Amino acid sequence: MDVRVQNVTGNVTAIGSDALLTPAVLERIVAAVMAAMEEKRLRDHRAMRDTKVSAGGGEQEHGQ
Repeated sequence: MDVRVQNVTGNVTAIGSDALLTPAVLERIVAAVMAAMEEKRLRDHRAMRDTKVSAGGGEQEHGQ
């Protein structure tokens, strides 16, 4: 099936790439990365806790 576009109208706004990374934008990026890293740390901690078994009064990692 052939598709033909006869007429296209659009608006394009060009800005400098430096304008995209304002201090506020960088702060939001850093905060998002830090939140994601903390969530991963908590997830890893929960996974470690959930794979430990208690054997004879002491904790031992599963599989050891």
